[in-house]
Amino acid sequence: MKINSFNRPDTNPYSKQMNHVEKQTRTERIEADQIEISKQAKELQQSSKYDAERTVRIEHLKNQIEQGNYKIDPKKVAHSIAKYYFNQ
Repeated sequence: MKINSFNRPDTNPYSKQMNHVEKQTRTERIEADQIEISKQAKELQQSSKYDAERTVRIEHLKNQIEQGNYKIDPKKVAHSIAKYYFNQ
């Protein structure tokens, strides 16, 4: 009786593929990697008009605090805290 040796443990059908990957140099792998930044992401990276408005508002608040004119409304603070925690 003859037994054909299929699926022998010493044969690997993927050995050629693995050898090809091992031969590939590191620079070839790096050159293959690419990244693309969307138009929207590029717009977000640039400073927007909101940055200028925010800077003006911060300066205005700093001046009010230094002069002692900044008033805090405790009801508004309590309402915003409750809104945050209770999602109203």
